[in-house]
Amino acid sequence: MHSSISLIFVLIPVFIAGAQGQYKQRAPLNNRRHESTIRNIIQPRFTRDDPLKSGNHTSNVAVIVSSSRYWFNYRHVTNALSIYQLLKRGGISDDNIILMLADDIPCNMRNPFRGKIFSRGANGGMGDDLMEGVEIDYSGTDVTVDAFLRVLLGRNLPGEGETNGLHRRSLPKMDENTNVMVLLTGHGGDNFFKFQDGEELMSNDIASVFSQMYAMKRYKEILFISDTCQAFTMADEIKVPNVYSVGSSLKDQNSYASHSDPQVGQSVIDRYSKVIKDFMDDAVTMTSTSKTDAMSSSLDSATVAVMERFNLHDALVRIPMTHGELGANSKVGHTDSLCSRKMNQVPLSDFFAAPLEERERQMKQQQHAASASLWMNESNFTSSEQEFVVEQECVLPEATINDSPVKEDIRDGMSVFDLKFIAAAIGLVLFMNMVSRKW
Repeated sequence: MHSSISLIFVLIPVFIAGAQGQYKQRAPLNNRRHESTIRNIIQPRFTRDDPLKSGNHTSNVAVIVSSSRYWFNYRHVTNALSIYQLLKRGGISDDNIILMLADDIPCNMRNPFRGKIFSRGANGGMGDDLMEGVEIDYSGTDVTVDAFLRVLLGRNLPGEGETNGLHRRSLPKMDENTNVMVLLTGHGGDNFFKFQDGEELMSNDIASVFSQMYAMKRYKEILFISDTCQAFTMADEIKVPNVYSVGSSLKDQNSYASHSDPQVGQSVIDRYSKVIKDFMDDAVTMTSTSKTDAMSSSLDSATVAVMERFNLHDALVRIPMTHGELGANSKVGHTDSLCSRKMNQVPLSDFFAAPLEERERQMKQQQHAASASLWMNESNFTSSEQEFVVEQECVLPEATINDSPVKEDIRDGMSVFDLKFIAAAIGLVLFMNMVSRKW
């Protein structure tokens, strides 16, 4: 009896250590409540013989718009970049992604971490930086309703495109075999979406441009996502076939910010975009057999594997409604009424990942690069690219005094907790106190 009890006490620490070791092997989830949903929805599809069937498109194009200006709209940029990074992990190249950011939030003077932007918290500047590997096509005053419509219709301004113009901005090629994803994030209302507080994109503008694209054979299927207040009203006028429309809120409903970060001083992401990003990352963490970098800005096979088994309805409607905490009076709107397939039959990879042939080409390039790095002794070779790898920098125009340039030092990580700032503030208070006593 005593020997059995002793054996139990010996084995208990072993079992605990084994459980701890097993737990440490897997990265922590962003939301523990995702675990049961992933086990019931995603993981069984890795063993089933009836995977979701692709729509046999030959190319993917994405147009992502964050239309808000000013520092307090930080979260709208993270909404856009969160989806952008998912597309890059799906293997869609920057040549096929048009990214429009109305304000340069990462380089805003109020940003304590210059050139960086975070959706899950700054963590002293060491958080997951969404600006990694980002290529912005339209920024500042170039982000207009006209520019957005021109991109979808493939109409360059004079001096743009393949010619030797001022900007040489080229637009992705689209035809009847192209799947197009359009994302709008910012401020909006009933049947309108604001661009920089100066103009509005109306729901009939969206309907009109999609109708023209249909007549011009510029798409096979369109996924239209709107993350704004009264978002789903932007799809009210769409009458052409094969357009999947999703809105983060219905008419007379709001789309809410998720959480703020004390180091950034702003809400860092909206609830709808957050749950999509977090759930996808958690699904990859739980289903991947190898270590996966959730912030990778290039093709990631583990992410694509989840996208191939995750349908549009679950990813963009069901999961946000279940786990998104969108608000007591906010519901996700969606429609596939004029589509040849239902949303629950369409894999997320049809819009968030490159076609199979393109992914295979990228995988071969990665394998060649890996074999080349093994063949070469990297300790004996120093490439010019390695020498000049630097973090994202914010370049400001030089100030001039009497026509002579004045260099400005840009502090990285400046905050109210800086010792020099505190000393200056205390000195100012003491000075004002002395002056008030004298008068």
